[in-house]
Amino acid sequence: MKSESDIPQVLAFLRQLELNNDRPWFKDHKDLYDSLRAPWERDMERLIGRVAEFDDNAAGLPVKDCVYRIYRDVRFSKNKAPYKNYFSGVIGRGGRHTVMSGYYLHIQPDNIMIAGGIWWPEKHILTQLRNLIDAEADEFLKIIQNPEFTSRYVWQSDTLKTMPKDWPRTHPLEQFIKMKEYIVAMHLNEEYFDCDDWVERVAGDMRPLKPLHDFLNYVFD
Repeated sequence: MKSESDIPQVLAFLRQLELNNDRPWFKDHKDLYDSLRAPWERDMERLIGRVAEFDDNAAGLPVKDCVYRIYRDVRFSKNKAPYKNYFSGVIGRGGRHTVMSGYYLHIQPDNIMIAGGIWWPEKHILTQLRNLIDAEADEFLKIIQNPEFTSRYVWQSDTLKTMPKDWPRTHPLEQFIKMKEYIVAMHLNEEYFDCDDWVERVAGDMRPLKPLHDFLNYVFD
């Protein structure tokens, strides 16, 4: 089965939304949004199924729990634009509400990516992650130095300027101990989706993330 979504059409809609991010415009274009959202969700459901073939944490995830709504919560934001200018979804235990390491797909004009890892963990989880990396350095390095991983992903994590308190400044894994989150990303262009089935292609590129997820998720066992 080939992908039914038309990613170029999704991106064209999102470009217009960026220029017209207000409720009257969206109301006038709601039918177009719905016509794009439905196949996107079907494709994401298929992607969940493909990921579940190599990661049990994706098994049985309802697509509605994984894809993000387009409506923004502007109550506590200086940015009062009512709509997100991207389609996205998280695949992993707990869906988009997960605190664990999971797979992420982000479709936005000039910012398309597959990503993975743990976003902004709570302080006690971050401490456990740093301790885990320190204690299991060989395993961690083996994972992140695997060519299947390094040929696709780059680290994209917020980091401290200096080492955390009580950590030596000369630690051999200083780069990773200083991180405040553990995120990697594979940046894509629109031509990436010019293939027989982009769902299969994305699933294939997500697969090298699994060892990293398994490692980071030790702290939740």
